Amino acid sequence: MRQRSKDKGQGAENGILKSFVTAHNLLFPEKGIALMMVLWVLVLLSILSLNYFSSNRWNSASTRNFKEETVAYYMAMSAYQEAVNYILSDKDPSVDFIDAEGNYWTDTETEPVSGKRDTEEGEIEISITDENAKLNINYADEFRLRKLFKYAGIPEEAVTEIIDSMMDWKDADTEHHLSGAEDEYYEGLTVPYKAKNMLFDVPEELTLVKGMKPEYFDRDRENSLLRLITTFGGNTLNINTVSKEVLQMLEFDDTEIEAIMKQRNKDSGGFRFIPQQFSAKGLNVIASQNVRVEVLAKPKNAKLAGKIVAVLTKRPSAAGYKIHTVYWREHAENIRG
Repeated sequence: MRQRSKDKGQGAENGILKSFVTAHNLLFPEKGIALMMVLWVLVLLSILSLNYFSSNRWNSASTRNFKEETVAYYMAMSAYQEAVNYILSDKDPSVDFIDAEGNYWTDTETEPVSGKRDTEEGEIEISITDENAKLNINYADEFRLRKLFKYAGIPEEAVTEIIDSMMDWKDADTEHHLSGAEDEYYEGLTVPYKAKNMLFDVPEELTLVKGMKPEYFDRDRENSLLRLITTFGGNTLNINTVSKEVLQMLEFDDTEIEAIMKQRNKDSGGFRFIPQQFSAKGLNVIASQNVRVEVLAKPKNAKLAGKIVAVLTKRPSAAGYKIHTVYWREHAENIRG
């Protein structure tokens, strides 16, 4: 009986407490609303704080990238001007050569500026190559183009289609060759465009031609077309700068290639005339007319590098010759490793 009375008493107490809480909430509802408002304010302040810190971090990164990009650009411009000055200092414009290490020599007295080196600001790399060391696709005949594409590993069944399409791309009419293509083909592509009906401006433009695939231009690919072709200058090949790949493509044998390479050093200074057996295979100049300058500048502890690529034409003048820029590209490269 006592236990039952005790339980009844406890139940009564709980009932009274619940009644009190209910009455309190009814009498003072604003305290619950205030609590909710405080919670929402805290959530809002948290969101604003996160946005602020995120924005601040983004602004800091943006400022750092701008600084690194600016430093890299001026480092690259300085190295580029060094390369131009080297070309202009040529003491023997009648001949130049590229040695076995790939260094471009204007004459035998002036040491090349090409290669990698460290400076107080960071690392720079200068490369000078000869566009007249490659096959010009604007002027190459079908015979040479077939040799080129065969050497580049392009399937035989695709070669005729590519050559015919190249002819259609360059000629002014709208009639296509048997395996070629004109506007009606290119306008039917997912991303349509028209046949140019003019010469190629840059080697990469060849990727737009029917039958050509971007992987043939991959720099990591053996015998990449980018190492074999040009669109700058005329139908000339420099015996003193032409690469082993191009010589092999032109079907020079190992003995002939070795004889040509042996002449390219500081002591010999390259060929002063072209032996008949070499001129018969297409080597027809001993000095560069169009040079490519590539510069890469990496500031110390930076995440960005500056790159400049330019093609320069050397033209005779009263003082020797002048340099004209026929191609220019500059950009920042991400070097995060």
